[in-house]
Amino acid sequence: MKPILITFLTVITLFFNPDSSFGHVYDMVNSASGVESSMMLPVMGLTSNYALFSTNGSVTNSGITFITGDIGTNVGQAIGFNVLNVKGIIHPAQDITTTMCKNDLLTLYNSLNLMVPTVEIPNPAQFGHNFILTPLTYHLNAATILTDTLFINALGDPNAVFVIQISGALTTTANSRVILMNGAQSKNVFWKIDGAITLNDNSIFRGIVVVNNGAIVLKASVLLDGAAFTTDGAISVASSSVISPFAKLTAAIENVGSQNPDIELIVAPNPFGTFTTINLKDDSKFINCNFSIYNTVGVEVMSSIVTKQVITLDTSMLHAGVYFYRLSDKNKIIQSGKLISQK
Repeated sequence: MKPILITFLTVITLFFNPDSSFGHVYDMVNSASGVESSMMLPVMGLTSNYALFSTNGSVTNSGITFITGDIGTNVGQAIGFNVLNVKGIIHPAQDITTTMCKNDLLTLYNSLNLMVPTVEIPNPAQFGHNFILTPLTYHLNAATILTDTLFINALGDPNAVFVIQISGALTTTANSRVILMNGAQSKNVFWKIDGAITLNDNSIFRGIVVVNNGAIVLKASVLLDGAAFTTDGAISVASSSVISPFAKLTAAIENVGSQNPDIELIVAPNPFGTFTTINLKDDSKFINCNFSIYNTVGVEVMSSIVTKQVITLDTSMLHAGVYFYRLSDKNKIIQSGKLISQK
């Protein structure tokens, strides 16, 4: 059984009415103890680029499914997805990015697994039922069934982090709901599951699902506002929608495209190692433009003023992973695209 932090823990059961119904509120009283309830976000690495990923297992779809984010597996095949319904890259088999994602997924799982729970939730088979979770690390010590509605309450802090650790499988009942409240964001909600997860028909689920040694099943008409990863297991989707919150952040950069179809900006090599070059077709029209590189959460990691047609960039400080570039002139985006560092 995982250790439980008891010294500073007070679990309060309150009545609250967020949606014309009552529920239990799990919170930590830290005004007297001085304990901070805020947590650091775990490092996502390349997993943030994916909506669905398995380190070892097939990723398959049946029916009309919509995905925002990449899809892939490092061992097996990703099949059955209509490219017209996927806003991202489908990696049908192992490639350099799936290999990097495999390593980053293991790091992400380990970081979530090492977090010490602050609240032990009793009766895992009765999870949900209008419970309200505030920003803490929670633990359920058995197979869990999410029934009815679960509220995720950020208490007005959009950076609030939630971690739910489940020592067993997770199943949602049909028509169950996970609802975000008071600034909570799906990109800050992490589900660490040691077992399989099944999201049953018409479920609305939110957060980043990290499964260890288990299958992931999304049945008909499921909405996953988040992403789903497994270290070992198949992923199957049936006529559902998955919207990665990180893909939404990068879409503004990646999908802007060229505002001028005559521009030909070439970045090579791509994937790159310790250096890459940018080559402008028209070296007179776009001199003094700004060339910037962003990570997958939209943070600028490199910027350079274009002073000539061909410029070599030192990229040795960039970690392996996916990045996005943008050529702009006076805040007007001229061209953008995706870059991959493979160091």
